[in-house]
Amino acid sequence: MSGADKLGYLIRALSRTKRKDYENYVVNAIWNRLAMGDVKPVTQQLVLWPDGRRSFVDLYFPQAMIGVECDEAYHQGQRERDREREITITDVLRQIRGEDYRALHVDVSGSYEQVERSIDDCVRRIRAEIERRRQANEFTPWTEAYVDYKEFYKTRDAVSVADDVGFPRIADAVNTLCGSEYKRFQESWFVPSVMRQWYGDRYRVWFPKLAIGGKAVANGWNNRLSDDGTYIYEYNEDADLVDPVGDGDPNDIRITFAKSADPVTRIQAYRFVGVFRRISNSEDGTRKRYQRIETVFPIHRTPCLPIHR
Repeated sequence: MSGADKLGYLIRALSRTKRKDYENYVVNAIWNRLAMGDVKPVTQQLVLWPDGRRSFVDLYFPQAMIGVECDEAYHQGQRERDREREITITDVLRQIRGEDYRALHVDVSGSYEQVERSIDDCVRRIRAEIERRRQANEFTPWTEAYVDYKEFYKTRDAVSVADDVGFPRIADAVNTLCGSEYKRFQESWFVPSVMRQWYGDRYRVWFPKLAIGGKAVANGWNNRLSDDGTYIYEYNEDADLVDPVGDGDPNDIRITFAKSADPVTRIQAYRFVGVFRRISNSEDGTRKRYQRIETVFPIHRTPCLPIHR
């Protein structure tokens, strides 16, 4: 990655909190005082709960498995809720990464001196963990502005909505799932021939392009993922093209990779958002609806097994 790429990433990542004054101050102070250019800061790190809810970690350092939360005054009245949230985030990240996650806190409701000491303490702890990992040869320097899907999935046995890893092309996602070597695909909804070896025609792969600003970006097809990630709504802005098979088809099950832009890098990519089943149309009959039924899907690395019937 070039220095320009890294600078662009940092400028976008560290300005995502510009409408949250306290959080913006804490995030930028920690990053600047840490002064480690090979450590990647992630702001507003998405963490999906098992029940479909989502949380965001204010500042996350994946190489150290440490997160920093900026606690404003209102947190004083929701300590039990915050405790539950932190336990869930810890459990989710432990399952994903296979190691413990640690949360640090900066209480910005105190005096200037107290806030500064808290920030310095966070920096000290983060630096100590990074140095420990360096000495143990457990630290991988930050060199890429985005995650390389090939490296990420090299040893994993499933794709998960928690991965938040982008695939540049449709073929890249299919090849990762199936151990195949497809060069390209034109369709956005189909059954890869290699998948029939395991599943017959049970699953389709689907690569919808999510609407931008509420407007369709692909031939009038408006695809919207619900805020909690559990539903996809689909309709055509130019014509009434609701599926003629009727109000829902339980056999229409789709392994879904939605195309959208990364909020920090702004790179367009397909990301796994789950396995969805077609359910009833919207109440006015103009929109298809799909409900998420799985948040993970297995990876097959050898495309030569017999069909399971």
